[in-house]
Amino acid sequence: MDIDAVTKILDDIYDEDLAIGALIVKPATDEELERLQRDLAEAGEGIPLAPPDLLDFLRVANGVAWNGFEFFGTYQVTVKQTGYTLPDIVTMNIEKHGMTSGLEDMLYIGRFDEDTYVYNAGTGKYVVLDALTRFEVETYDSYEELFLSCVTPYVEACLYPDADDEGPSLDEGE
Repeated sequence: MDIDAVTKILDDIYDEDLAIGALIVKPATDEELERLQRDLAEAGEGIPLAPPDLLDFLRVANGVAWNGFEFFGTYQVTVKQTGYTLPDIVTMNIEKHGMTSGLEDMLYIGRFDEDTYVYNAGTGKYVVLDALTRFEVETYDSYEELFLSCVTPYVEACLYPDADDEGPSLDEGE
């Protein structure tokens, strides 16, 4: 995982001066990651374990919520000031697998608007599903690719609205 690229995006969306409402949860500990895998294993048939690159991301940010995007972490987080709650991976998977059939081997990892983000353990790919139809919209080879491809256009549009047609490069200065 390109930690620098992920960290750059997280730094862009969490700017205390802008007060844009980003929730970036502190990095997961090894104990939290071990508990996540244990809880997923015990959660029920058809729920896969978290893949290594997702665990790597959780070591950087144990959950992210920004501008409608939600990437789940190892535990539920509630913001006292607003009452907003970011769900955790295990709870979301128990809920989704309990009410949805035909999506075995899928690990629910996030959502945005009408999209649901999953890891397909059968193919080893990360998939954007239409939340209503459950049809595949896009497929990615890694968690990093999913996260950056989904969030980067919105970061550029929201944080750099006056940029030229090509938009700013999030790789500048690296």
